[in-house]
Amino acid sequence: MLYSMTAAHPAGLRSCRSIWISDVHLGTHRCQAAALLDFLRHHEAESLYLVGDIIDGWNWGPGWFWDAAHEAVAAEIRAWARRGTYVALIPGNHDADLELAESLLGLKAAPLEMVYRTLDGRRMLVTHGHLLDRALAAGRWWQTSPGYAMATRIHQWYGRDWEERAERPRSLSAYLRYRVKRAVEYVTDFDDRDLFEAVRARGMDGIICGHIHRAEQRLIGPIWYINDGDWVESRTALVEGWDGALQLLQWNGAPDREALASTAPVVVS
Repeated sequence: MLYSMTAAHPAGLRSCRSIWISDVHLGTHRCQAAALLDFLRHHEAESLYLVGDIIDGWNWGPGWFWDAAHEAVAAEIRAWARRGTYVALIPGNHDADLELAESLLGLKAAPLEMVYRTLDGRRMLVTHGHLLDRALAAGRWWQTSPGYAMATRIHQWYGRDWEERAERPRSLSAYLRYRVKRAVEYVTDFDDRDLFEAVRARGMDGIICGHIHRAEQRLIGPIWYINDGDWVESRTALVEGWDGALQLLQWNGAPDREALASTAPVVVS
């Protein structure tokens, strides 16, 4: 049963059966907390799945960043739970300090893997995805906390200092920024065979995950692969409407500016 509305929420609220978000990285400068807060305040759902890397425990220490927007997101998630939404905190690889995450969000961590049944009866594996990441399995230096921090700092430096010039056609800065971004994306990757075998071994019809910061939905053979993206760059979420349609959404601010991250709603049927 959906929770009742309060006056703190604006008009134009969208009601969903379930919502999935991941890779928020609260506690870092990269997190687009204000955009996520706006998204949460324009939606309600029976279930909210936080699919890993919500609180970035890797960043705990001198580089920790927590401003009013970050606290507001954490407070909004706590408010959803108080109003009756089922909120599941599924750990990711950056959730290194679960006690910190649980304290800030007022939640107890869920298992690493959960099963979600869509309105039409599909059984979807819900997990952050780091356990299926071949890069982590290979133990690359990029996957260590210092290595990842260095890669993202390089990416931020190029983006911050050269953003204006990068918009010029064929600019050197645009090319270099693209190459650095590709290197950062290479930190994590999925192999279709690994995904297929993991889903099939668990007797599921598909997988909903995050981890690689790329919102996407597609079929791998008969298996549905849906990645809900991130709130560092793309500002994307997966929602299931009351009609059973699964949609990837990119949030651009206000409800009337909401755009699909794909060309059409993803309907698992």
